[in-house]
Amino acid sequence: MKRSFHSPIPQPAARHRARAAGFRLPALARAPIGMALIGMMGRGLRCCLAVGVLGLVGAVGLVGQGDSVRDSHASRYRPGGMEPREARRALDHDALALDGCLRAGEVDRSAPARAQLGRLFEILSTSETGREILSEARLRDVRVCVDEQTDLLAYYFAGARVVGVSAALSEGGKLAFLAHELAHVPQHPAYSDNRYYPPDDLVLLRRVREAAAEAVATRIAWELRENGYDAPWDERAATPYGDVARAFETAVAADRSAEGLLRATRAAFDCWFDAPWRLDVYDRMTLGHLARISEDAMGLVPPRYALTHLFLADIAWLGGRNFLTETGAPALTGRAYAGRISGRNDARLERFRDRVTGYATAFGTALVAGLVY
Repeated sequence: MKRSFHSPIPQPAARHRARAAGFRLPALARAPIGMALIGMMGRGLRCCLAVGVLGLVGAVGLVGQGDSVRDSHASRYRPGGMEPREARRALDHDALALDGCLRAGEVDRSAPARAQLGRLFEILSTSETGREILSEARLRDVRVCVDEQTDLLAYYFAGARVVGVSAALSEGGKLAFLAHELAHVPQHPAYSDNRYYPPDDLVLLRRVREAAAEAVATRIAWELRENGYDAPWDERAATPYGDVARAFETAVAADRSAEGLLRATRAAFDCWFDAPWRLDVYDRMTLGHLARISEDAMGLVPPRYALTHLFLADIAWLGGRNFLTETGAPALTGRAYAGRISGRNDARLERFRDRVTGYATAFGTALVAGLVY
């Protein structure tokens, strides 16, 4: 079945997306009301009440089923950088009232910043892959802003559908980071952070999202250079992500065919995982996310889903081809991609593992008690 960038998972199977992500607990065990009913079938009133109360407590988790859609995503492309602060100005769909914002792909010269955005879109459209991600962003009604107040180099807030690039960047820098952030657009909400994944899966999920977006952005920079516009490639090569650009360049030099381009994109993806500092930076972002959700009204909840290789690989559809499944490689859930967590991050992660394991044990105990009594 031919797949497009707009639809990472074939539409006939879209309703089975959650199942593709891994197994789910039996419906009765997951449903708080079901747990309460199990307790009521017992002979002891006190046991019924206890199981019922635990079931109601578990209802908090059900309310948060879609919390990942509201999670914001921001990227700071500096080695060793901590989780960045939120942009100083909250951007939403009212951003169109600002002079520095446009719908993705539009051209509007009514203000200098908008004219600058229009030029960025025009340059990006000279790349085949660039045209594809701009088209996807238009379909999703994404706004793009040149942000003069942010302390980030670039960001994408998935819930608000807003991409921002720092006004302080050069034109080549804006294009390089814009390509990366637009590559995140089709990843959400299917690949958004979701509290129903185990903590280790959330670490892997962010890594795969970032590696895929960087591979796509590198491919766009290469296509622009092939068309005579070198600035984004030069910007990319001069950053700590230059290793990813060099991996792509080495691979495509050996084979410039369509198959070779697919393998080069895969080489860029794999190279992303080779830098320990990069893993450390993005793992700390995930730990920050876990810390935040552990403090909100829902808190941490027992896992319902587990990532699978096939689900993760579906993130890589581009131009009707998949640069992960068509190039062959170890499982994305294996150590090459999921391992090498630093000792400091692993110690923090262990605390979150213990907490969700404790919650799962409590619910399991309540379920068994209901069945016994």
